[in-house]
Amino acid sequence: MKPAWAWAWAWAWIALAALASVPAARAASVEIHPAGTAVPENLLRLELRFDRPQPLPFDVERLKLLDGDGLEIRHALLDMALPDAEGRRITVLLDPGRVKTGVGPNLEAGRALTQGSTVSLSVAAAKTGAEADAQTDESPVVKTWHVTAAVSHPLQPALWQLSSPRRGTRDELSVDLRTPISSVGERLIAVLDGRGRRVDGVATLADGDATWRFKPSRPWATGRHRLVTHPELEDPAGNRSCAAFEATNLSASRCDGATLDFTPKDAR
Repeated sequence: MKPAWAWAWAWAWIALAALASVPAARAASVEIHPAGTAVPENLLRLELRFDRPQPLPFDVERLKLLDGDGLEIRHALLDMALPDAEGRRITVLLDPGRVKTGVGPNLEAGRALTQGSTVSLSVAAAKTGAEADAQTDESPVVKTWHVTAAVSHPLQPALWQLSSPRRGTRDELSVDLRTPISSVGERLIAVLDGRGRRVDGVATLADGDATWRFKPSRPWATGRHRLVTHPELEDPAGNRSCAAFEATNLSASRCDGATLDFTPKDAR
């Protein structure tokens, strides 16, 4: 019969082996928008898309906006976040007072981003809830952009180019938006059939948020269809189709959205 100390050592080795065999919990992955490689100097909106719900209220301290030297750009982000109902999509705004020229914060500190520079967003893992108790890889996710000139003109849906799908198929409708839209705008574009009914399907953004794609749930019917936009559709700088974010009197311009017609082509 083994002595007590031998059994103790055996159980200790079993416990260590069990711990070693348990993989560390995977930190939530995140997709950062704007998805392209560049952002305008007057960037207004960022969006985080997590693969699972995040602890709410979302802790903005998890986010750091960094300059090209890796130093934090102070007071760039609003100290609040706008989550969706599931806590998987989080919208964060840059301080609008710094973005919009001629107002107090902008006059005092200027824009957080400067044309020609490089800027990065660092997103740290959650520190509360189940993820705080697990062994997670806490390396932050970082996305880097080149900062381009400010975009201070309204959205121009009239310039969008539609690639008509084939009727009788479930081909994707592809819309070249010419410039990126805000990632939340993915859901602010819809397709109507010839009777004005919304066509069911799945919408996605591609090409750095500059292409909108729609795959219908059912084959395309014959006849004229319409692509319609919600009045609140914006680009990443907050410009809408009725007015730019820099406009001094937005109330004078009513946003009704835009409409573009297309007809599914013959299948060949």
